[in-house]
Amino acid sequence: MEVIAVGTAAIDVICEVGMYPKEDSKARSLATYKCRGGNAASALVVCSQLGGRCRCRWLSTSTDPDKDSDARFIFADLAAYNVDSSLAVIEEESSMSVSYIISGQATGPRTIVHSRTIAELSSKTLASLANYVFVSEDYLRDNVFASSAEQILAKFKGSNGTRTDPVGESIVCRRDSEGYYLKWDAGSTERHPYSTVQHRSLTRGNLESNGAGDSFIGAALAGLSRGNAPFYLVLKTACDVATFKCSQHGFHLPCNKVLEWKSALQS
Repeated sequence: MEVIAVGTAAIDVICEVGMYPKEDSKARSLATYKCRGGNAASALVVCSQLGGRCRCRWLSTSTDPDKDSDARFIFADLAAYNVDSSLAVIEEESSMSVSYIISGQATGPRTIVHSRTIAELSSKTLASLANYVFVSEDYLRDNVFASSAEQILAKFKGSNGTRTDPVGESIVCRRDSEGYYLKWDAGSTERHPYSTVQHRSLTRGNLESNGAGDSFIGAALAGLSRGNAPFYLVLKTACDVATFKCSQHGFHLPCNKVLEWKSALQS
């Protein structure tokens, strides 16, 4: 099986500050670092580590890695996690996307300013063919105009209970404070909450929420690619992975946690 993720791979420039700055204030960065980001790319890196029965492949537009150091950095990071980049559409006149992120150590808030000049691929055709569609809370609020799982379900279903929108068989939505999924075939809405993040267990004593949603999707893809893992178990494991991501920088998962999550998906 192949898992092909269509979406951004970017350069993330993260500035850590002690307390998140107020408007029109100045703050000194405690640490600044560069890493590979992007929703689709990050999800594939997590999926690959959790060892689903799949080949992970990234599809999007990119500059030429032989000519552009940012593209080379991204391709090398993906290759380190066995994510194939050969499907990338090379754009000669552009630059890779960059996200500038301010992250507060005290309570974990962050603001992302995304800069993109490279051409985009449309996802509309692929979405109609998908079995599972992952959507963000922000997208649903701004485009579906719904604030709860029940409202979202009502928006996508007619008065007789049939679907009115041809997007996937199931829609999975991750929220900042809770996780839930909608199953069309059963006509029901189910929710699984996130694990509680205990501050004493965090390696740096702070929350780093950047990429938690990507980790959720990547772990879910790894579970779904196995073909026999129950949907509720896949999403429970995905919630656990997303919770753990908040305790560390980057997407490299510790071996003991990888073994734990693999075992959970096989049970």
